[in-house]
Parts: sequence; C-alpha cells; structure tokens
Amino acid sequence: MGNLTILFSHMQVRVKKSLARKRGTDAEREVSVPAWGQLLPSHAERAELKRNSIVRAAAQCFNRSGFHGTSMDDIAARLGVTKAALYRYVTTKHELLFASFNMAMDSSLANLDRGEKEGANGLEKLQIALRGYLADLIGVLGHPVVLLEESALLAEQSRAIIRRRDAAEARYRGLVVLGMKDGSIAPCNPKLTVFAVIGAINWVPKWYRRDGELSADDVVESLVNFISRSIEARPGSTGADKVRGAKLQSVTSNRTTKGDRK
Repeated sequence: MGNLTILFSHMQVRVKKSLARKRGTDAEREVSVPAWGQLLPSHAERAELKRNSIVRAAAQCFNRSGFHGTSMDDIAARLGVTKAALYRYVTTKHELLFASFNMAMDSSLANLDRGEKEGANGLEKLQIALRGYLADLIGVLGHPVVLLEESALLAEQSRAIIRRRDAAEARYRGLVVLGMKDGSIAPCNPKLTVFAVIGAINWVPKWYRRDGELSADDVVESLVNFISRSIEARPGSTGADKVRGAKLQSVTSNRTTKGDRK
C-alpha cells in the first residue's frame, strides 16, 4: 500500500510538471501571435490617423478663415470633437500649420520621385510630377491654401520649409533643363518657368471648389495640359485634349452667364 501511495505521488508530480510546461507553451504562443493577426491598426497607427485628420481639418479651416482667423475651437468643431481631444495629438496651432506645409512638401517630393522614375523625357517627367502634386492638393490634402500662409510660420519652421521648397524647386528646374536637352521642352529660363508653373499649381486651391462644375480630374488634366502646351517644343493637342478643352469651354461659358466662380 505504501508503494502505491509513493507511485501515485510521483504521477501527480509528473502531471503537474506537464501541465506547467503546456501552460508555458500556450502563454508563449499567445505572446508570439499578434492580436487579430495584425489586421487592425496598432495604437500608434490609430493615433497617427487621427493626427492627420486634425491636420487636414486645420488646413481647411485656415483656407476658409486664414491662420490668424482660425481658433483651435474652430478646428475641433469641424471634426466634431472637443478642443481637449485635439491637445492629445497636437500642442499648438503653429504645429498644425507647419504639419500642413510638410504634408504638401511630402506630396511634391513624392510625385517628383515618381515623375523622375516613370517619365520618358523631361516634359513627361514634369507632367507626371505636376499631375500627382495638384491631384493631392485639391484631393487628399484638402485644399491647402495654407501654402500662401508662409509668413505665419515660426522662424525655425519657416527655415525648414524653405529648405524643402528650394530642394523641390531645384528638382523641377532639373526636369526643365533635361527637357531642353532631350528636345521635349522649348528653350526657356528654367528658374522663371518653374516659378510660373508652381505658382499656378499652388494657386488652384484658392479658387477650386469641390461642389463646382469642374471635377478635380478636369482641373488637373486641363491645367497640366495648358502648362505643357506653353513649354513643350512641339505643341500639339491630342483628341483627348480637344474633348477636355471643349468641356472646359462649355463650363466657362456657363460660369460667365451665371456669374459663378466655381
């Protein structure tokens, strides 16, 4: 009887050890497998999405009322949240203005990357970069007329944006120079040409309205085609250009009759 008791005790110890090892393995498995298989955004990703939403809402408020005419309360009201909620993701209105500029510069540089990679010549590279940048300005980024609010930036912020802007403009000039060399762009002053082109692009959010008669795609294609015809070495319109031109002319006539600026 005593031997049976000892044997039973040994079996209990082995079972307990086996269960402990299993629990340890299960715990390790739970730690190694992310919750929901990483299908849901992480806390950091959700915070970044919210911050980007705040920046876009701020840009829209700045566009409507100007930087100095916009308060954090206005931005919170646009998002349907409290002002206190905003301060979980940003600290000042200047931070939002700076972030708006950087989002626009990110787009400009990213589309330059794409244009330089995909275009067959200088003109095509420039067209791709300008189309993508303008599409972002009046689409994804939400009309950042804040680009005209440079004087409202703090000194250090202004210097940082100017460095990025100068770097982008140098690359645009490089595409114009390349176009002159490969024969796709007519001889011109690259610096003045880029000033005129980028000035025209950055001004579009000032007058463009999403509820107007021209879609974002219409504006992007019409303006980039207009710019292209003004600098290309061999001006010419494709059938698609003519169709867009006729549509734009029709809309312009209606707008003149109605006195509508949309």
